[in-house]
Amino acid sequence: MIDIAPPAFIFILGAILLPLLRERRLRQVFQLLIPLIAFIDLLYMPKGTYWVYNFLGYDLILGRVDKLSMCFGYVFVIVAFVGMVYALHVREVGQHTAAFLYIGSALGVTFAGDIFTLYVFWEIMAVSSVFLIWYQRDKAALDAGFRYIMVHIFGGCALLAGIIIHVSNTGSTNFGFIEYGGLASQLILLGFIINAAVPPFHAWLSDAYPEATVTGSVFLTAFTTKSAVYVLLRTFPGVEILVWLGAIMAVYGVAYAVLENDIRRLLAYHIISQVGYMVAGVGLGTEMSMNGSTAHAFCHILYKALLFMGAGAVIYVTGRRKLTDLQGRNLYKKMPITLSLYMIGGFSISAVPLFNGFISKTMVIAASAELERPVIYLLLHLASIGTFLHT
Repeated sequence: MIDIAPPAFIFILGAILLPLLRERRLRQVFQLLIPLIAFIDLLYMPKGTYWVYNFLGYDLILGRVDKLSMCFGYVFVIVAFVGMVYALHVREVGQHTAAFLYIGSALGVTFAGDIFTLYVFWEIMAVSSVFLIWYQRDKAALDAGFRYIMVHIFGGCALLAGIIIHVSNTGSTNFGFIEYGGLASQLILLGFIINAAVPPFHAWLSDAYPEATVTGSVFLTAFTTKSAVYVLLRTFPGVEILVWLGAIMAVYGVAYAVLENDIRRLLAYHIISQVGYMVAGVGLGTEMSMNGSTAHAFCHILYKALLFMGAGAVIYVTGRRKLTDLQGRNLYKKMPITLSLYMIGGFSISAVPLFNGFISKTMVIAASAELERPVIYLLLHLASIGTFLHT
C-alpha cells in the first residue's frame, strides 16, 4: 500500500478529478469515496519514512509516519468524510474542489518530513481555504477572505524567511525539534502561531470563519489551527513563551465568546480558547501535557465540527445568525435531533465528565499542576469554567 500515493495526494487527485464528473450522483459518491480510500491508505501504512525525493541536493520527504502524524492523519480523514456527508447537498463543485485541496494540504503538512515540503503544503492550505470563505459570494465574505489571505501571506513570508535562515545556519532541512532563541527560530515560530490564531494574531479567525459558507466553516474549524498545533508539537515543545500565550489565549477566547451574539462568531472565539489549551500544553513540554495537547486537538476537531454543523443547520433553516433573533422560536421542538447532537458537542467543549473534552482538557490542566504552575493552572481552570457557564 505504501507504493500507491501519500494520503495528501489522494485528496489532491480528487480535487483534480471532481470537476470532470458531470453527473451529480456520481460526484456525491466520489466525494465520499476519496476519504474512505485515504482512511484505508492510513490503515496499511507502517511506521517509517517514505516517498523521499532529492531536489537540488535536499531530500523532500512526503511521508514521515509515526504515532503523532498518524493521530492527526486519522482525525483529519474522519472529519473530511463527515464534512463531505454534511456538504452533499451543495451543488457548487468549486466548494468541494477547494475542500479537497484544503484537506490534502493539511495531510501534506502532517506527513511532511522536511521543512520545504512542509512549507509548500502550508501555503496550499492557506490559498485553498480562502475559497471556502469567498464562495459565500457576498461582500462581507469577500472582505473577510481578503483580510484572511493577507494575514496568511504575512505568516507565510515570516515562515519562509525563518526556514531560509535556519537551513543556511544549520544545513539541515529536517522537520523536527528547533532550538528556540535565534532569529530563524523566532520567525518560524511566528509563522506557526499566526496559523494557530494566537493573540494578537487571532483576528483573522473570528473575522473570516463566520463569513464562510455553512459547509466551508466545518472544514475550516478542523485543519488550519490544528495543523499549527501539530507543527508546534514537532518543533517547539517546552518553549516557555507558549505556556503564557496559550493560557492567556484560553481566557481571551472565552471572554469574547461570552460577549458575542453571532452564533458562528461565538464558536470561532471558542476555537481560539480551546487551541489555547493545546498551545499551553506544548509549552509545558511534559509527556502528560504533550499527550494532552494531542488528545485535545483530536477531540476538538470532532466536537467543534459537530457544533459548527449544528449552527449551520440552524442558519440554513431559520436564515438567522444572531442568538437574539432565535429567541422564542422553539427550535428544540422543530429540530430535536440537531439539538441533541449540538448538546453532545456542547458537553464536550465544556469538559463535562464522560465526554471526550473532559479527558483531554484535564490532561493539560493536570500537567500544569504537576509542574507547580499555579497561575497557569488557575487561568486554564478559569477558561474552562467560563466555557461551561456560557455554553
